[in-house]
Amino acid sequence: MFYLTGDEISKNKLIKIARKCRLPLWPNEEEPFLRQTDYRTIPDSVCVLTEDFTNTRLQALFQMKITALIDANASQKSILDFIERHKNRSFNNGLGFLLTGPVIYQFDIAQVFATALKERFHFSDFRFDSIHLALHEALVNGLIHGNLHLTSKMRQSADSYVSYTELLRKRLNSPAFARKAIDISAEWSSTKMKIVIRDEGMGYSLSEILKNPPSVESKTGRGLRIIASAADSCTIDNYGREIALSFLKETKTKPDTVSPVAAVEHQVASTKENLSCCKVLIVEDDESNQALVAGLLAQIGIVQIEVAKDGVEGLNKVLSFEPDLIILDITMPKLDGFEVLWRLKSVESTRTIPVLIQTASDTREARDKTFKAGASDFITKPVNPLEFFARVRIHLENRLLVKRLQKRLKQIQTELATAQNMQISLLPCPTTIQDIRNRYRLNIVSHFEPSDKLGGDFWQTIPLSNNRIGIYLCDFSGHGLATALNTFRLHTLIFQMRMIIQKPSDFLDELNRQLCALLQRGQFATFFFGIFDAEQQTLTYAGAGSPPPFGWNGKRVVSLSTKGLPLGISEKATYKNHTCTFKPGYRLFLYSDALTENPNAKGERLGKKGLLPLAKKAFKTPDLKEGMQELTDRFFAFAPPPLQDDITIVFIEGLSLEGSKTA
Repeated sequence: MFYLTGDEISKNKLIKIARKCRLPLWPNEEEPFLRQTDYRTIPDSVCVLTEDFTNTRLQALFQMKITALIDANASQKSILDFIERHKNRSFNNGLGFLLTGPVIYQFDIAQVFATALKERFHFSDFRFDSIHLALHEALVNGLIHGNLHLTSKMRQSADSYVSYTELLRKRLNSPAFARKAIDISAEWSSTKMKIVIRDEGMGYSLSEILKNPPSVESKTGRGLRIIASAADSCTIDNYGREIALSFLKETKTKPDTVSPVAAVEHQVASTKENLSCCKVLIVEDDESNQALVAGLLAQIGIVQIEVAKDGVEGLNKVLSFEPDLIILDITMPKLDGFEVLWRLKSVESTRTIPVLIQTASDTREARDKTFKAGASDFITKPVNPLEFFARVRIHLENRLLVKRLQKRLKQIQTELATAQNMQISLLPCPTTIQDIRNRYRLNIVSHFEPSDKLGGDFWQTIPLSNNRIGIYLCDFSGHGLATALNTFRLHTLIFQMRMIIQKPSDFLDELNRQLCALLQRGQFATFFFGIFDAEQQTLTYAGAGSPPPFGWNGKRVVSLSTKGLPLGISEKATYKNHTCTFKPGYRLFLYSDALTENPNAKGERLGKKGLLPLAKKAFKTPDLKEGMQELTDRFFAFAPPPLQDDITIVFIEGLSLEGSKTA
């Protein structure tokens, strides 16, 4: 049976709570109060207290069979919700606090709660320190930022500290804030313990949640990072109002006399990232402090350590040693810590190195000054090992992450450049263009402008006989590696099929059939393929959804029909041949859709109507290269780089087109 008991509060209030929660009172409704003699015999129960809070008394209560403890000054809704969450728990598997701000602010509740958990879950002294630290940071976070709605900026600024303390005092005495409670609950099994800290603050707004969901990784505050480093796992929920910490059961591999520092070494080695590759520079003039810090670093696997005894030597070793973290003292000979910080942050090569300040001064003014000077973090002497490990690990893990990202980015850029060069190699080379000019009496001028992404554009020629040559322009949908790979696959496929090409429509039919089997759903390619016959003076072509080319016969511009489904969409697609005559001096203009679809800064697109005047101007220019240059200059004046897609333009001179639709 689960009971509700009270301690020096109104009997009527206690009865009211019990009835709403449907819980029996203990010992009974006549005397539902705790006495000192009852402590050893009390059953599983929730104890409701009023003003009589002391660390000693709270510790004594939690040594009894108390499952949960409630501050009667909390709001009634908080109390009812809290009891509802604990009704199915017992002394053997759960524990909870529901306390208001004034109590939490006055007493070391984190220590009381951690001590009570230690008696039940049986963890080591080191794990006790971890839980104590994590609870303390989580309670401060929930109370100050949640219930009292105060910011760290006021607390950390020397200018705002007086007004901050005054505002803190007022809110702790204001019913609107002081009746808000913090719910600290723990439950455990034989292998794992979970602690949840809930506040009643405003939390994050929905817009903030959608923009940047609250998580340990996304927060810049040191508090949440310390919490996460102390626990085996940490999650944030309920719009930032709930922090859940998980601690695994320890495997006892060493005697109980193992020091916290040695315990850290074991825990870090098994659960955290290996820091042996990291380099740390200690800038400290006191030899005993040098030895202490170096010894602590060694406990978490850091062996690449250099020491400097003053600021000048420290700056020299930064350049030669290239550390991943600098642990810097403030008071030193020759150059003090502030001057060293200023010089480090003034140079591009050392600006990003994290600097952990260690000093005996723990005033707000000292902290404010060091952070303004560019310090990454701050720790006071004498050094607390647990806090030291947490802060060092945070900055080194961030440093390693940045290094890995930079290395990966460089690798991606190299691979991207290689892939783009490979795509360019698919295009006809100058020797091929010259050979076509000599053999087939075709003058070809082309322009390929790659975007900063891997695209799917390419064009190529296929000699079919001494008089016949095929020319095609392809544009795969999408961007990226998959699209680039598709261009290589298609190029290989066309090379294998080149000996059987007779009619463009038959070629597109077979190409479409094979691509439908190769491409994934949603991938396709627009395609134009034409066969030029120098002896018959004809162009026979077929299109698969490509932008319609423009042709010019010396007097007017015509648009060629390229109707047909893009390749790779449906095996039932069919394609139609079109035949045009050509004469020397006639011209054809092929292009990819980026020329008409790439937007400028205003979001405007050239479109087919905007491209037509540029094509006419280029056609009328006697020299084909000059016409190409003028067209590209006018296009990039309209839509300057960077491009969203590759642009391919091919001018072919020597064609005569008749019977096509006038543009």
